[in-house]
Amino acid sequence: MFSWISSMFRPAESPKIEDIEAAYKPEVVTRKASVPLGSRTFNFVFGVLSHKGPTLWWRDLKALFTRSTLTVTMVLPRTVAPRTTPPTPPPSTHQPPAFSDPEMIELSLTSTATSSPLRPPQAAAKAASKVPLPPSKIDTNPSRLSFATIPTPLPTPPVTPSPGPQTYMIPDFIAYSPYELQVNRHYQPVASISEHWLRESLVHPNEKKRAVFEACNIGLLTAMAYPHATNDRFRVLCDFDNALFAFDDLCDEGGLRADGNGTKKAADIIMSALHYPFTYETEFRCGKIFADLWGRAIQIGCSEGAQRRFLEYFDQYVQAVHAQVLNRAKNHIPDLENWIKLRRDTGGLKMCFAIGEFGLNLDLPDEVFECPLIRVMENCANDVVVLSNDIYSYNIEQAQGDSCNIISVAMQQSGLDVQASMDFAGEQVKGRIDLYTATKSKLPSWGAKVDADVQKYLSVLEDWMTAGFNWSLESQRYFGKDVQEVKRTLRVKVLPREAPRGQIIIPDLERAS
Repeated sequence: MFSWISSMFRPAESPKIEDIEAAYKPEVVTRKASVPLGSRTFNFVFGVLSHKGPTLWWRDLKALFTRSTLTVTMVLPRTVAPRTTPPTPPPSTHQPPAFSDPEMIELSLTSTATSSPLRPPQAAAKAASKVPLPPSKIDTNPSRLSFATIPTPLPTPPVTPSPGPQTYMIPDFIAYSPYELQVNRHYQPVASISEHWLRESLVHPNEKKRAVFEACNIGLLTAMAYPHATNDRFRVLCDFDNALFAFDDLCDEGGLRADGNGTKKAADIIMSALHYPFTYETEFRCGKIFADLWGRAIQIGCSEGAQRRFLEYFDQYVQAVHAQVLNRAKNHIPDLENWIKLRRDTGGLKMCFAIGEFGLNLDLPDEVFECPLIRVMENCANDVVVLSNDIYSYNIEQAQGDSCNIISVAMQQSGLDVQASMDFAGEQVKGRIDLYTATKSKLPSWGAKVDADVQKYLSVLEDWMTAGFNWSLESQRYFGKDVQEVKRTLRVKVLPREAPRGQIIIPDLERAS
């Protein structure tokens, strides 16, 4: 809606890298505006903003973030009567100031964050290629900034409340991402062999549920996420992704979605199966398939460090899934910061990165993973995948009454509508892509051999980001048979709510000890 607006702000000091993650915590920012244009006056509610360091962003609009409360005044290039007396500046308080001036555009921004010395990394090449407008004139009052904008009409909201949006737009992450999509040359027939392996395990005894699961084409996701794995390692990776999604569906959509005790029992069985893959016996089918695939990974060759990280991250995953199930059972939605921390584990990306070391037969020293820059990049890649996944999966989750999603969290905590929440989540994803890219150039050296392996490991993170974007718009998992239309238009039709689902008994888990 707005073009990028250049500003005469003095650049902030170079950030300390250990402050990067803290400075990039997402914040939901509430907003409203009163927009008079000449003799016509109408109200307009701005979309969500995300704050990155000292700068607030709303789509193509940015403003200096100096206080927890910021008032921005914009001057549109329209013909309006000249003012004889400027409006009185609002008092400098932490509450949104009240304006009554009929000829100004008032934007009150309230954030729970404090000012940060960190400026955001450079935007993607597409955004940077836009021609900026002349620098803005800054008022003497630091809480008020004047901008010139392009003559783009602002939309008028309906006078009466709408019954709710029938469609919403999703961000175009594929166009924004700087990483190229690659597909493993062993994709077929290995993906089909793995699919048959899961079918024979009877994890999905229901024929209809199995058909829906297979339509998701998990093997394609694996081929996109691990394009450089050799044939035998790629087979294990396909089995792992199939097993992970099957278990995840039990916890999100199946018999464990609100069963804390059942989830805890299933988690304990799976962890025992992973720690003792050659000797542990269980009737729980998910436990059996994880023991099978992990035993083969060890036999093929997996470094001790990769094994240790995989088991540690898997334990964090099942504990987080258990916490999410308890939240769902109590209809509890954590605050955004705690929700992001939980989502980094429920998404399972940490163990996906660790088993990616197995996929490339890497043996990296522990000091690589202790580097704060590597941790920043891992968290960025993790967030990119899980938050974009929340955007893609929101429609089916809201239809099922599931609120374990960043869109639902933003709507619940800040009263945003679906589209504003989508915009907010999209900015979080794009900001983390930028931060990942900026951090990569600052990595230290561990020697030529280790440096080369580090770059291979980082390719796992980058391939996973790219895979998440592309597979979500190729598979039928989130958009069904409309997936190609959604990919073309980025417009999603809101699904109607489904009837509440009752508890489903899982016989093999009930029998398992």
